[in-house]
Amino acid sequence: MPNQKGHLISVKSKRSMKALLTMLLTVSMIFSWLPQAQASVDPVIHIGEVSGKPGDIVEVPVSYDSKGSAFSFYHSELSFAYDSAVLEPVEGDEVVNRQAYGNYQGVSLTEDTSAPGYISVIMTTQSYIQESTALYSLHFKIKENAAVGSSSVTLHASALVEELDPFQVTGENGQVTVLADEKPIGNVVVYIGSAQGKAGDKVTLSVDTVSLNQPIGSYGVRLKFNPAALQVTDVTGSPGIRHHANNETGSLIVGWSDENGGLSPIPAFETYQTLFKIEFTITSNAVAGKYPVEFVNETLLEHFTVTDADAIEMNKQAVSGEITVVGEPVTPVTPSNPGSSGSGSSSGGSSTPSTPASTSEKITVNVTNERNTNAVVSETIIERTTGADGRKKDEVNLTAEQTSRAIESLKKAGSNVARIMIPDEKDEVSELNVKLPAKSTSLMANEKMNLYIETDNASLQLPSNSLQGLDSDVFFHLVPIKDAAGREAVEQRIQKDALIVKQSTDSADFRLVGRPMTIETNMSSRPVTVVLPIRDTNLTQKELDKLQVFIEHSDGTKELVKGKIVKFNGTDQPGIEFEVTKFSTFSIILMNGSNSSAYIQGYADGTFRPNQAVQRAEMAALLSRVLPSDSDEATLSSSYRDMPVADWAREAITKATAAGYMRGNAKGDFTPGRSITRAEMAVIIERILTIQESAADANAEATEATTTLPNEATDMTLHWAREAVQRVLATGVMSVSQDGTFRPNDAVTRAEAVTLLNRLVKIEPDLSGTSRWKDVSVDHWAYGAIQAASQH
Repeated sequence: MPNQKGHLISVKSKRSMKALLTMLLTVSMIFSWLPQAQASVDPVIHIGEVSGKPGDIVEVPVSYDSKGSAFSFYHSELSFAYDSAVLEPVEGDEVVNRQAYGNYQGVSLTEDTSAPGYISVIMTTQSYIQESTALYSLHFKIKENAAVGSSSVTLHASALVEELDPFQVTGENGQVTVLADEKPIGNVVVYIGSAQGKAGDKVTLSVDTVSLNQPIGSYGVRLKFNPAALQVTDVTGSPGIRHHANNETGSLIVGWSDENGGLSPIPAFETYQTLFKIEFTITSNAVAGKYPVEFVNETLLEHFTVTDADAIEMNKQAVSGEITVVGEPVTPVTPSNPGSSGSGSSSGGSSTPSTPASTSEKITVNVTNERNTNAVVSETIIERTTGADGRKKDEVNLTAEQTSRAIESLKKAGSNVARIMIPDEKDEVSELNVKLPAKSTSLMANEKMNLYIETDNASLQLPSNSLQGLDSDVFFHLVPIKDAAGREAVEQRIQKDALIVKQSTDSADFRLVGRPMTIETNMSSRPVTVVLPIRDTNLTQKELDKLQVFIEHSDGTKELVKGKIVKFNGTDQPGIEFEVTKFSTFSIILMNGSNSSAYIQGYADGTFRPNQAVQRAEMAALLSRVLPSDSDEATLSSSYRDMPVADWAREAITKATAAGYMRGNAKGDFTPGRSITRAEMAVIIERILTIQESAADANAEATEATTTLPNEATDMTLHWAREAVQRVLATGVMSVSQDGTFRPNDAVTRAEAVTLLNRLVKIEPDLSGTSRWKDVSVDHWAYGAIQAASQH
């Protein structure tokens, strides 16, 4: 008999299995209609848009946008495509802001740029990334020859890894917009040469450019000369030159423009280059002497204009020339007035000699050893000319023979400084021209000799390294502004300048000290130390400490420099010493309402821009201003590969590097255009503190700082700059945010920069008065620091 129970169990079991299979089938059907987890994720990689000019460094941000999905990943492999004709990765620094995702610690990141036009970045984090966040930035340099327009940066390949299988994410394309390069204003010195001849001779005067840094598209000059002695017979130059001479009034107009519409300009050239030549005939009755050929008014465009190939007016300097008439002077006879009467023994047939155009004398001056001003090492000649108007002009030409003799004597004495003192005991010389032939400067440079040119109105100290590589003659043109009208004009210009911000309406807050000095030269972009005499003997030591030099550069820029008080020309008279690389008008000023000199300025529109990021080159400039050091004269043994063109940036980077405050990367780049981060700033401050203190004290403070901090910044645990940040946090110069983070990869803003530097050098906040800048209110968190850093 069949087992009924077993049969029931079997049936029941079958029914259970059938029910289970039905349930599984139902579940399977339900889930087959649901979208897969991966299919529901639609995150993207977003590539940002930036702009810049050819030569600029730009950072293209890359970020992850979750689009609200629950997808997460710990590993990403992204490849980006770019136009290699427009962009090139910054070598050794291709990916920046490596720790921008500070919440995801334990990050490793590598990049590959071996394939032209592509950059691959692999990133791995300890924690999962599941929310929208910034990842990193691609660091590009816009090529110098890049065309104006937009250039795409696209996601070429992608993989985001959640567990094992990679997910291919889509990308939102970015771009780099290449802007038209704003060409800087060109600079040119127009130099009228000299010539000599006898009465009746034809002489040619060359009008040249010196230090021309941009091609010329057109020029026009109006010159004046003495028609009694000189007559223009011809003017020659480039095709298209035009001229008009009036030999009755002594006027000459010369003009030229590129007939090819700016496509065939006069090329840029650092040394002498002839614009045109003037042929004069010396009149038969010309008396011996010097006859100037000079610009009518170099400040007016209708009298002196030079434009570049785009018809933009250049910054110009003018140096007049002259023709020397040699030989026995001719004394014309002037008949007496037959109708004259009066006492005395005058005779109707007597003659009165005419007043000569000018007279000259030669003065021998010693070239001495700076260590012993009585030790003569050579001699040179001053040619002092007195014009018909009574004005005296000195000319000094240090010949190669004189230079060689001085060098031999200096070497025997173990000295490296040659000193020329040009006397003006009666204070009667109105201008001084010093010429240093190329062979003389070459001799000085090769033997590492320094040259001091000292006058009663200014001293110039030319270091040997500034004389290196000069291929042409060097000239210095010194003009003291002695007359009251000229001094008043300078004072009014300074008074209205944006750099001079008064503390009150009291005019006594600003005072011009001594006489302004105009110095022109063709030796640009090379450091020269200038010392100006302080003639006011009633200044107190406190007032001396407040003196500054207001500089009006010939390129239109202005600068306020805090100099060093020294002994002028080795005497007991005080002087103010400072270094420049370009010249024009220098004025010593006293600001009674100021306690410190400004080391940062605002902008021409009256703004300070406190939230603007500070670039590394700008930080170098701030450091070189606020932290003057003995390394100011030091130079780098080898320049960075990406050294900027601008003189101020090159000088600042050189000084900051020589002082040990800043360094480049392992590839030999300084990356001057990149924003400086808070971590980098902490490292700089830590170096400065270490330099300022003894090594033992610095180490002791560092150890104490690291061990006594109760808690470190939450985002610094694995950061490369952790140790430096900890030390700086202990000093109080820098601090963490309220959430406990340091934000090491955030860019330092202008407001933060002045706050940190003020703390470093102990400049107290200035909370008095009204705000100097229209975008910095009294409620701004850095108001006091900005006020103190930008006061004069």
